[in-house]
Amino acid sequence: MIEHLKEMFGKQAGTERFDIVRALDALKMQENGNVSAHVLKMKSYMDQVERLGSPYPQDLAIDIIMNSLPKSYNAFIMNYNMNGWEKPISNLHRKLKTTEKNILSKTPHVILISGGKIKNNKGNNFKGKPQTGKGKGKKAPQNPPPK
Repeated sequence: MIEHLKEMFGKQAGTERFDIVRALDALKMQENGNVSAHVLKMKSYMDQVERLGSPYPQDLAIDIIMNSLPKSYNAFIMNYNMNGWEKPISNLHRKLKTTEKNILSKTPHVILISGGKIKNNKGNNFKGKPQTGKGKGKKAPQNPPPK
């Protein structure tokens, strides 16, 4: 009877593990998404798989997390791999949060023209007309008046 229960619950655990791994594989972070929430969600899936008896090796878990990041993290991934940082996921999480701050601070400022007023992406108004490129640099020589 115990063998029958092990077999029955073993099949259920295998099905649950398959569903979790599928969800983990499909999880991709969107550009400008919250990296902390993303890593924690991935880590929770990995913990569930571990509870079912199939833990991910740390290097594989880190590779899976890195593979789920958007293109804006490519420089971080290359740096991480080139330096051979093999640390726990908690350290990776901390480094990714720092990297996220740097990525967000490097986003270009967008200038919007709305209703004749110029606004940047912080909502500040600017006085004056938008510059069109005319009037910059040296003035063109004027012809002398005819005699």
